[in-house]
Amino acid sequence: MEKQSEFKLTQFDWEAPDRVVFPCERWLPEGNSRGTVICVHGLSGAATDFLTLGEVLHKAGLACFALNLRGQGRDPHRPRRGAALDLEDVSRDISSFANAMHSVGDERPLWVCGESMGALILAWMLAGARFELPVTGAIFSVPVVDLVKPTPWIVRQIVRTIARVAPSLRFFPSWFISGKLEPLRVTRDEEYELRVRSAPHYITAFTFRFLHQLGLLIEASAEIAAKMKTPSLVLAAGQDVFLRPEQVRAWFDRLAATDKTFRLYPQAYHLLWNDWDKELVLADILTWLNERSAVPLNT
Repeated sequence: MEKQSEFKLTQFDWEAPDRVVFPCERWLPEGNSRGTVICVHGLSGAATDFLTLGEVLHKAGLACFALNLRGQGRDPHRPRRGAALDLEDVSRDISSFANAMHSVGDERPLWVCGESMGALILAWMLAGARFELPVTGAIFSVPVVDLVKPTPWIVRQIVRTIARVAPSLRFFPSWFISGKLEPLRVTRDEEYELRVRSAPHYITAFTFRFLHQLGLLIEASAEIAAKMKTPSLVLAAGQDVFLRPEQVRAWFDRLAATDKTFRLYPQAYHLLWNDWDKELVLADILTWLNERSAVPLNT
């Protein structure tokens, strides 16, 4: 059943390879699409985080689809929420979702777009050739490739030990950033910030198993970059609470891709297309996509 909003957002269900049905979002253009964009959200996020971007992309002539990730707040299996970051399962979902949304043999471009943790997951997939379909290009928005406050070795070992002996015990990821337990500011838009914190999919505490698995993914970010050859647009926020823009830039410089573009928004917070600089961010994304599209987009 379709659920329409003022932004022409449409909710639909998709069945994963293990027959679990996930809620998803789509923004479809009028007439034939000029390509497909697969979107992957970040930690404690949801497919609806791409509403602002989806509205722009579908007007440009692209079909935009966003998947709610396994293990996050809209996973139909509640005990799995915030419990584990199984990259093999998550990547299998994303690849299968891309196959279902973008037909095999379709010569139109297939793009992928990730935000925060979702951006790093996509980079890991592309570096390891985990997509069955060829991907034309990738948009990495504020990929969490490091932390503004590096986690000391002894703390990482404690997390690893707890993940082994008490994997279901939960803790607050914000502590690893600020040393405090309260939520971190991710946008200057106060109304949107409130919606993020009060959303039913928002997870405040994750298991130590999840935190350890995410930490391992972040630690592998340099190795991922060295293997990532897909044309890339990397976006960084100058006021990001999770990591510094120079950390994103250093990761960008390591990317093996020869076609790569870096954009920094000095005053922006973490959620770039839901912050005050969103018009510039969206324009940069459209320009980058249009320059790599065989058929011009509606810009």
